Amino acid sequence: MRHRSTPLSVTFGGAVLLGAAVAMGTVFVRYDADTPRFDILGALALSGLLAVGWVLAVRAAPAVPRLASAAPQEAIPGRLAGVRRDWGWIGAVYLAVWAPYAAARAAYGKGGSLLASALCLVTLLFGLALSAFAMGLLTDQLEKPQRLLRQDAAAGRVHAVRVRVGGMVRQDYRQPSKASVGQVDTINSYWIELTADGGTRPVQFRTMDGSSFRIRTGDKHVRDAAAQLDGHAGWLCWPTRWKEIAATDEQREMPAAFVVDTGHVVWGMTCEADWQPWLRGGRAPVRGTDAALSAAPMARPSRYAPGAHDRSLLFVAGAALVAAPFLLGLVSGALAGLVGAVSGGLALYSGLRLVYPDNVTRFMDPELWTLRQESHPSLR
Repeated sequence: MRHRSTPLSVTFGGAVLLGAAVAMGTVFVRYDADTPRFDILGALALSGLLAVGWVLAVRAAPAVPRLASAAPQEAIPGRLAGVRRDWGWIGAVYLAVWAPYAAARAAYGKGGSLLASALCLVTLLFGLALSAFAMGLLTDQLEKPQRLLRQDAAAGRVHAVRVRVGGMVRQDYRQPSKASVGQVDTINSYWIELTADGGTRPVQFRTMDGSSFRIRTGDKHVRDAAAQLDGHAGWLCWPTRWKEIAATDEQREMPAAFVVDTGHVVWGMTCEADWQPWLRGGRAPVRGTDAALSAAPMARPSRYAPGAHDRSLLFVAGAALVAAPFLLGLVSGALAGLVGAVSGGLALYSGLRLVYPDNVTRFMDPELWTLRQESHPSLR
């Protein structure tokens, strides 16, 4: 069950990130301080207590409500808002990528072994490289195809058809592994089924795929909006310049925007089998947009995923406990460097799990999402 994001949960979540930032900042500002480092340990302990408060605040928050019903809108807004930047996500990502360097530097202290100094250098370069890569989180959260659709809407014309939300589907697809003979991989995917007027099959409104930090924000966009859209109707829009995308996109996916009658917009993708009949078949006519109307982004629920985040928080606690020996001055030299490497690696892994839990689809609300299990023909 997805919970609403409340002022209390936001306050606790922000305080957790702030506490972790203070602990890391103390490492950088007082890198040559004597052990024991109770300043760092105190900040970490406070962050741990605040994390417990964050979990309790989220669990006590009400479930995400369905959007209130709205009358059908004849006009299509010309101004379509993008995906909101997730500042909590951004803060957590940067803390995670700098955690290995902070651990290595704290383990090095006033002077350490060759191993410890090498770890400091490697983790510093690692943090700088990933920080530059994560700068995409601060830019437009829409990919180029989505931006083209938004430009077409602003210019006054899009291909559009009336649709209604028919259901939310989560699929587990089993296929032979490409990495090892005899192994089977399970690919998790999810989409919203949109039933179009005159359509012979529902259109699968899928999430924006990708592997960069920036795309991961958009990857959650459809999932976060789903609980609020049950039963709603609106316009499914494609770009007027769709041929420019279809001619170059190897995946043959087409950007789409679901403009809900409530005045909101959700961004996603449609696969070739879904957009072909409407665009190549000419069943989705070009319609004018109204520049005086705008569609707002959907409200974001709490990012907490029960089960997934609980385990990730345990990993974070483990990283802090592993760091305790060198923060207390109980180990030094090469051993401190080794312990620092373990602590930093564990912190990085747990931090990235927090911002994007592994197999998060397994923790999606079963009352909202219908599970479908499919297999490759060779496995049937």
